[in-house]
Amino acid sequence: MANAEPSYRTSTVVADSPYQALLHLLFQRAFQYRDEPVFRLASGAMSQYYLNCKLVTLDPRGATLIGALVFERIRGLGIRGVGGLTLGADPIAVATAIASEGAGEPIPAFVVRKEPKGHGTDQWIEGPLVGGAPVAVVDDVVTTGGSTEKALAVLSKLGYPIRKVIALVDRGEGGREAIRKWGVELDSLFRIEDFMALRHQR
Repeated sequence: MANAEPSYRTSTVVADSPYQALLHLLFQRAFQYRDEPVFRLASGAMSQYYLNCKLVTLDPRGATLIGALVFERIRGLGIRGVGGLTLGADPIAVATAIASEGAGEPIPAFVVRKEPKGHGTDQWIEGPLVGGAPVAVVDDVVTTGGSTEKALAVLSKLGYPIRKVIALVDRGEGGREAIRKWGVELDSLFRIEDFMALRHQR
């Protein structure tokens, strides 16, 4: 028996741009808020709100919007690969690669493994990434920056210049400052304040 299609609450706000469309899609499908801090984050901290961005990054409409918006932010920078630490970065990287192909400026996606492959070549990176290629690192949500920093550490050690770091959402809990120590600024499509503002409009 086929699974029932999930029911999502809908927004009454007209999304008149890809940016606004993605913000409202993330708010409708990925954002959860509770009066008490019931959500445990990857950092171990407890929070009143949580973003499960995979409900949007793995959605056809969400992936299309994400790919277009991220590609526009890395276009013209000489970037020859886009990716990040599995799993959060993977659908973002693929969506961006597809958008780049559609624009006639193909940028391949890659995956940074959490641990090196335990057989074969013991490699950290999966995908058609040319050695020494300038790259953009992507992530879905940045909190303390731990996942993004791990990707930066692997890529830097292997000799890949980091030209850009992009996240869908910056929670504003130290990640931006941690990433800055690697000599690159975090570029986030949204900040947590964008979601709190929409919540207060309801």
